[in-house]
Amino acid sequence: MSIGYPVTKIDLDNLMGRLVVALRDDLNAIVSFKAELDDTAILPDATLTGLGYTSGEITTIRASFADLKKLSDIAKAAATQSATNDFWFNAKLLAGLNLH
Repeated sequence: MSIGYPVTKIDLDNLMGRLVVALRDDLNAIVSFKAELDDTAILPDATLTGLGYTSGEITTIRASFADLKKLSDIAKAAATQSATNDFWFNAKLLAGLNLH
């Protein structure tokens, strides 16, 4: 049966390339944002509190981006992970998802 759009090599090449570039760009953006979070001249806890975040939320934000930066480091062979880790444990809270 032939329904829907046909799949071509060009379609797959474009999809694969788009997904890889999107992941690369998102991991780079995560690393950059993590650097801003770590810079107390840019985003100290007092600034985040002033924006309306609670202390617990600030902890979750910082833990989320620490985990995701580690995932990026591992992906780039800049770090290793000796034990299993759910890198999404904190980050999924930022996305409004409960993926337990």
